[in-house]
Amino acid sequence: MLIDNCIFEMNFVNENIPEYGVSEISAAIKQKIEDSFGYVKIKGEVSGLAIKNGIAYLKIKENDDVINAIIFNNAYRQLKIKPQDGLEVVVSGKITTYSKRGISSYQIQVDNIELAGEGALLALFEKLKKQLQEEGLFDNRFKKVISKYPRNIIIITSIHGAVIRDILRVYKDNGYPINISIYDVSVQGVKCPTEISEAVDRINLIEETNNLRPDIILIARGGGSLEDLWGFNDERLVRSVFNSTIPIVSAVGHETDNTLIDFVSDLRAPTPTSAANLLFPKIYEIESLIENNQRLLFSNLNDKMEKHGMKHRQLENMIDYMGLNFITDMNLQFGKINSKISKQSLLANILSKKIEFEIKLDFFSREKMKYIEDQRDNMTRRFDRIFNQIHSILPLQKQQLEGLQRILQSLNYKNILKRGYTLIRGTDKEIIGSKYESKSYNSFNILFSDGEINVKKNQDKE
Repeated sequence: MLIDNCIFEMNFVNENIPEYGVSEISAAIKQKIEDSFGYVKIKGEVSGLAIKNGIAYLKIKENDDVINAIIFNNAYRQLKIKPQDGLEVVVSGKITTYSKRGISSYQIQVDNIELAGEGALLALFEKLKKQLQEEGLFDNRFKKVISKYPRNIIIITSIHGAVIRDILRVYKDNGYPINISIYDVSVQGVKCPTEISEAVDRINLIEETNNLRPDIILIARGGGSLEDLWGFNDERLVRSVFNSTIPIVSAVGHETDNTLIDFVSDLRAPTPTSAANLLFPKIYEIESLIENNQRLLFSNLNDKMEKHGMKHRQLENMIDYMGLNFITDMNLQFGKINSKISKQSLLANILSKKIEFEIKLDFFSREKMKYIEDQRDNMTRRFDRIFNQIHSILPLQKQQLEGLQRILQSLNYKNILKRGYTLIRGTDKEIIGSKYESKSYNSFNILFSDGEINVKKNQDKE
């Protein structure tokens, strides 16, 4: 009887158990899991990362426990932090189930990834920094020269931030005329690195002959946390900055902030404001430089002209007292002076070109440029007038030298002797001009045009 009752109860229980198909129970479990958990965050370590057709497959593990994860291509493109094996992360997404080879499994469908704390961010930063450094992207030999007097600058930043206002204020205060263009981008968030990288690439496509091609690209952003500035550590952005043929200045964050583009850019400014002061020359400093160069030029020219005037006067005095043989030396000195004048002319030309070069580099506004060009023309006219005066003096000096040479030739005693005259000199080579002077000598030298003879005095017939 007892056995019969047990059989009856068992039959009764079996009759009340619901019956499902495999698909039906899989769907029920899927619905139950999704309704129970919904949108969740899971913390763990990334492992087994594989990307196929733009879809990322990975596992999130903690100790020995593992949950599968998937990131579809649209979500993957939007990720600020890309998954890497061994990276400690917090993934956000929806728990769901899927069927593989007829077996149901569960997974998290990820749409966002965050690093598990600032320590993980720093670790990722150092890892990528080391990789790029080993590739040579930070070497100083690749750094390009920043123009001292740029004509065009493109600023890559957000037009909505305080940074651009600070930069434009410095530009206005310094007064240097320069063409400024602003390339509006996101400076934080998922879109930040992509937009800035694309901006750098597009600006570099501007033709060299285009007047809008910038001399410098300035990438600027205000301060923030490591996470806020993370977009500037993006590998693609770093490589775009490195490959830029246009010099790039980075001014991201505060002085104590460091991003990877700081290491690869051609110049890193501590802040956007300091970058503006570096790139926008002060107009009053340039004007002072031009005035100093003008004073120096005129001072040098006056000194040289005075020195040459003294040399000409010295030559005239020397000709009055020197003999015929000195004419040759005078011609040599004349050549040297002429050479020095040519060198001074070259110096003045070099100084003039320097000022012209500085003026062109400054690229002043039309009013400033007109003023400077007028000053340059005045200086050029003064140079021409001074050098014309110098060269007009030189033929006159040469003519005077030639006249003195002819006079000295006519006064040469050898020419006088050829006309039948003689010259009597004592044994001490002094010329005897009178009978009285001859009493001091016992012998004489009588000079003819073709030689000389020695004659002894007859003491008895004196």
